[in-house]
Amino acid sequence: MRGSFEYAYQQLTSYFMDVRLVDPDLVFDIQTMSCKDKKFTRYFWCFGPPKKTYKLLRPVVVIDKTFLKGRYRGTLLTTIVIDPSYHIFPLTFLIIDSETTESWTYFLEMFGSNFCGYDTRFIIISNMNDGIINIVPKVLPFAIHTFCTFHISNNIKTALKSTRITFRMVAEALTTIDFDKHMNIIRNTDPVGL
Repeated sequence: MRGSFEYAYQQLTSYFMDVRLVDPDLVFDIQTMSCKDKKFTRYFWCFGPPKKTYKLLRPVVVIDKTFLKGRYRGTLLTTIVIDPSYHIFPLTFLIIDSETTESWTYFLEMFGSNFCGYDTRFIIISNMNDGIINIVPKVLPFAIHTFCTFHISNNIKTALKSTRITFRMVAEALTTIDFDKHMNIIRNTDPVGL
């Protein structure tokens, strides 16, 4: 979209109505502060057909966020999967003012209702955000929640520099013997001596 930020944000609803002409299964939900000022508090969308699309994808969903920069700041929450050809496939999006437990709950409820339903087993990978950790079992009880090794590795890099390489070896271990061997090295590391 061209023009000012104000104009672009005012056009969001009409933009998605136009997209729906091409993609009738598009799902979007705009929630505003009031009908008069039309300032949105959150904006969810996913391209369709959601349930048919999800069945074709690998059952591993990555949840992440990024900060929006520019005149109007905010946070973009996303779910991403890998398709059968190993390509990244973005599923859902939510623009919010700030990251809260309420926004993560809404986002995961919208994801669950539009893609997997509540009876499908799949894996969710995320960072170790307390909000996500507490919400996933409540909203998506059939999901297996794991943590992103990249984020954990960065935390180790900051706090326990000497164990970072060993952690990568644990994360990439292909056998339980290798996993246990490298985990024992980490367990036996003296955090005081680091």
